[in-house]
Order: sequence, then structure tokens, then C-alpha cells
Amino acid sequence: MSDLKIVVVGAGFAGRVVHLPGYRANMVPVAAICDQVKERAQALADLFKVPKVYTDWREMIKQEQPDIVSVCLPNVLHREVTIAALEAGAHVLCEKPLATSVAEAHEMFDAARKAGRVLMAAQHFRFEPGPQAIKRVVDSGALGQIYHAEAIAMRRMGIPTWGAFIQRATSAGGCLLDIGSHMLDQTIWLMGNPTPTKVSAVTQQRFGRRPEIAAAHGNGYNPELFDVEDSAVAFVRFQDGASLILRACWVAHIKDSRFSSQILGTEGGAITDPPTIYRLRDGMQVDEEFKNLPRFSGWEREVVHFLAVVRGEAEPLVKEEETMNVQRILNAAYRSAEEGREVEVEA
Repeated sequence: MSDLKIVVVGAGFAGRVVHLPGYRANMVPVAAICDQVKERAQALADLFKVPKVYTDWREMIKQEQPDIVSVCLPNVLHREVTIAALEAGAHVLCEKPLATSVAEAHEMFDAARKAGRVLMAAQHFRFEPGPQAIKRVVDSGALGQIYHAEAIAMRRMGIPTWGAFIQRATSAGGCLLDIGSHMLDQTIWLMGNPTPTKVSAVTQQRFGRRPEIAAAHGNGYNPELFDVEDSAVAFVRFQDGASLILRACWVAHIKDSRFSSQILGTEGGAITDPPTIYRLRDGMQVDEEFKNLPRFSGWEREVVHFLAVVRGEAEPLVKEEETMNVQRILNAAYRSAEEGREVEVEA
């Protein structure tokens, strides 16, 4: 038996593919799962041998009194469920993006502090072997001063055909919040979390409402309901003079989908996929590609790390100020795109 009682709120993609498999891989049983669609929750409960199913998350938290709540819901629901779980005495692993606004994120972390509980955003890309290896090199100082980075999250044909990603009412945004938040988080973590000051961004909707694009996705979503951005580019300035370019899209006419961070320093550069270091050695240009890295799932490592944090065995790898900076940049990017100008980053 586990020393921790765990429940999962949401039986969609994140619960099915990330959280429940992560707990199972770490041999930690989940006590209950909740979803407003009982059949969906029951199907996951049967698959992962979860003994109890609920359709009301409030009732589940009240009845189960869990130690950990995994929040795997549409973005607009993160705040309410997370704060309620924290106030009930649970630690919370919440899917990214943590919130839909800077104010919401502040409120959630304030609730965690008040409750004396851990709140961590689920940013599994940090836990992949390539980024972990690059982070060690950056932290060693071998790349010198980091002055620029690029965060790339680009799919060739990858509009989500599940959940509520394509509707602003439930997701608050499109590709920028969905996949852009992943690579933005990974990149500013690699940079050492510099303080963002200004953002200039453009968001566009070029593909999602086109019937032929929906057909290319197997008609897995209704293009008439698509009302978020499917492409976004942002330029970020930091207090220390560094800069960052973020590119995110669900659809683009490119050779291959690409998820990577590129870091440029005064003494060398790095890219996470494939994990490689670029620098001068004895006056010669050298490419140092990492070979035979340990093979493990970032999703599973994220869960085992969170369990260690809750047990007091580790400090959170995904820290509050890093998550807040991700939120600040994302919200500034939307504001910049709406106003058509560079904007100051909210405190």
C-alpha cells in the first residue's frame, strides 16, 4: 500500500496518458477518479484499476480526503479545483498552463502557501533525458552567459481532436497555451529563469476553421467551433538583456513537427533535440551530441519527482517563480497580439 492517497480530476488526455500511467509506473495506486461523464471515468477506472468513480469533484475530495489531487481539466477550471483541493489539505499536481491569468496563478500559489501544501505545474518536458542533460551543461557555466534562446513547438498537422482545446470558453487560448507553454517553460528553465520585462507577439488563426484541414485530421473536431489561435510568435526581452523567440503552431507547412529549445551562450550553444552542444575547442568548431542517454519517460519522471517532493525528499523542480514567469509571458503575448504593440510584462 502507498503512504499517499491520490485522486485524479479529469478523465481526458492528461489523465489517461500522463497522470494515471505515471502513478501506475511508480506503483502508486490511485484511489478515485472523477469526470462529469461517468462512462469516461469508469473506462479509465477499469483500465487502471481505480476502485472508485465520481462525477462531482467536490464530493470526491470531501469523501476521499486525499493527500494528492491531480488536476487534469480544461484550463479555465484549474483555479477553482486547485484552490479547493489545497484548502482541503491536499497537495496538487496541476496540468499546464497553471492558470489563464497572472492574477489566477498568484491566487493559486497564495492558497498553497496558506495551506502549507505543494502546488506544482505539470511540465513534463523538463524531465526528458535530453533537456536534463543540457541543463547540467548550462548550469556548469560551460556555455558562458546565456544571451538568447528559441522555444519551438510546431506541429505539421496537429490540431487537438480531443478535449476542448479549440474553444476559448474552456481553454482560454489555443496553441500558445497548449504546446507553447511547454516549450516556453523548458526554455526559460534552461536559461536560468531570467526576469521577463517586455513581449511583442502575433497570434493568427489560419487553418482551424477550414473544412479541408478538419478533414486532414479525420474530422476529429468541428471547424465551426474553432475560435482560438492556431499559430503564434512572440519576442521576449529579459531584465538581464537576454532575449527569446517563441514559435508555436498546431498546423504549418513544414517538413516535420518540432519541439525543441535552443540556447545561445557566449562560450557555446545547445539544442535539446537532438541534445547537442556547439562550441569552439582548441580553435575548432565542435559539435558534441549526447549519446546513450538514459531512456525514461518524462511523464513518469514528473510523477515520481512530485511524489518525492510531497514526501519531503526533494525540492520542486518546477518552481513557483518559473511558473509565474511562464504565465506572465503567455498573458503578455496575448495582450500584445490584441493591441498590436510591444507590452510590459505584468508583475
